Amino acid sequence: MKSIADIIPPQLVSFGSGSGSGSVISESELLSFGITDDLREFVKGLTSDTFKAFPEQDESSEVSELGTTESNVRKDLSEWQERHATLVLGSVKQISKLRYELCPRVMKERRFWRIYFTLVSTHVAPYERKYMEELRNKAESKVEEAKKTPAVGGTETAENNVTKSRASTASSEQDLDTFLLGDLEDSDEGPDDGDGDGDGSLDDDDFDKIGNSDVEEEKKKETNAAN
Repeated sequence: MKSIADIIPPQLVSFGSGSGSGSVISESELLSFGITDDLREFVKGLTSDTFKAFPEQDESSEVSELGTTESNVRKDLSEWQERHATLVLGSVKQISKLRYELCPRVMKERRFWRIYFTLVSTHVAPYERKYMEELRNKAESKVEEAKKTPAVGGTETAENNVTKSRASTASSEQDLDTFLLGDLEDSDEGPDDGDGDGDGSLDDDDFDKIGNSDVEEEKKKETNAAN
């Protein structure tokens, strides 16, 4: 016949035996998961007959045998219940003994733990409720922090984009002014390839030249006629 130690997970054997080796479970963790002196005293009064006489429940609509975790505890328990069951198996010998006697010869793991948590509900429910509230508060805090971080970053990014846009616009306007002013200066200072003031019009000197040219031409014609 197997000993009680054979059904307790290896990581809990050292805790239950008090050898001092292996993982050490603190009293604060035991308290967080409802394993108190009151609970230990209460479970001392539980027997295999207590579990056998517990009213049957309709399990036809539930999924059968979900298996066990590495801690040899039912997977269909909540996170808190799973940890509580693991700790109670290693710290309360009465529960380990009852589980060994009843599972799986008399009842399945699911039924055993359902009966157990029903029987001890008044002792452990406040601790489970407190644990769940702490988890919920932590989750809400993380959500709030996550909401704040993108908002600040998004505002800074938007402001940076506006500043960059304004700088780009000012630079473009300055480039355009420089381009236009440069064309005007080039036009004013450019070389004068033709006569006049460079704008295609004729000044007074040009008219004098044209008039003198006509007079000289007439004198040449009269000289040639006299000869």
